[in-house]
Amino acid sequence: MQTLEDYKISPVTGCLLRQPPTPPSSLLPYKKLLERSYSLLKTGELRAAVQELPTLDTSQFKTHEEKRLGHKILALLSAQYVWQDGDRNPAEILPAVIAMPLMQLSIELGCQPLLGHIDLVLSNCYPEKTQLGQRQSFFTEAFPSNEMNWVPFIERTADIELMFSDAAKIIMHIISSIRRNNVPMIVQCLDELGDVISIMREMLLLLLKELDPKAFYCDMRPFLSGWSHGQVSKGLVYEGVPDSVLTGAEEGCLEGNTLPKKRVYLGASAGQSIILQAFDALLGITHYDDTDKFFTTARNYMIKEHRRFIEDLQRHVKLREFGNDVVLVNY
Repeated sequence: MQTLEDYKISPVTGCLLRQPPTPPSSLLPYKKLLERSYSLLKTGELRAAVQELPTLDTSQFKTHEEKRLGHKILALLSAQYVWQDGDRNPAEILPAVIAMPLMQLSIELGCQPLLGHIDLVLSNCYPEKTQLGQRQSFFTEAFPSNEMNWVPFIERTADIELMFSDAAKIIMHIISSIRRNNVPMIVQCLDELGDVISIMREMLLLLLKELDPKAFYCDMRPFLSGWSHGQVSKGLVYEGVPDSVLTGAEEGCLEGNTLPKKRVYLGASAGQSIILQAFDALLGITHYDDTDKFFTTARNYMIKEHRRFIEDLQRHVKLREFGNDVVLVNY
């Protein structure tokens, strides 16, 4: 196992980025369009405004954080472009001005070219300094629309992600304790991990309390549905992207003789978070085939470093076997 930082996991903020990066100059027109996109969605002029954007030079994106910012902005604009008119008239072609740079950044980051958990929460919701005893506050940079329920949906999820910073450190302590055969420390760490999971559960219940179900299903859900359901169930054309350029997560698409090919990608889901799969990998938990397939597919929508963290846990951490051996030796 490498250090947490090698997996793009902060010991302070978990998988959340710690602060907003400065956008490269070529990204500024896209960022400005996103900032005024709500009014354009309301008037039905968002698609026309996207078509007028200048070509984005992704070679300006030097750091991981800049690439994450670029991916987030492009992914949000792509969701707005497709679902400008809701379910009534979704776009079937993502214009090259978004499709090409979004695909390029996705390949570099190891994720998928559409709005996902990494964009909506991990690259978008930044913890602010909070006084002791006060509720954690966040700076959330962008929302898919002006629906106010995005705030609890994103920020309560970010609360859970922030708690993973504690869980990740505990996981690393467990790994080192296994190597040292330190059973008391492992037991202590598992107790602490249980406490963290209990707090996460409370935060999840708070999300369910604060989020309006009608707003979620009627107003928010279309932006999260990806290109695999409803009128876009056969996928979306990524204009300007050669059919040979693939991320490896395309599902049931790029078949037949029709050109250009449509690409099917799944929508944003909390299943794309590292948290549950990291706990499963640590504890040696296995699932039925359909659930296992869901989680394996969801990993494709993470950045490559987060995916590698789960895979390394599965490969190198044998907590269950260690526990069984301890029981056999002592009892």
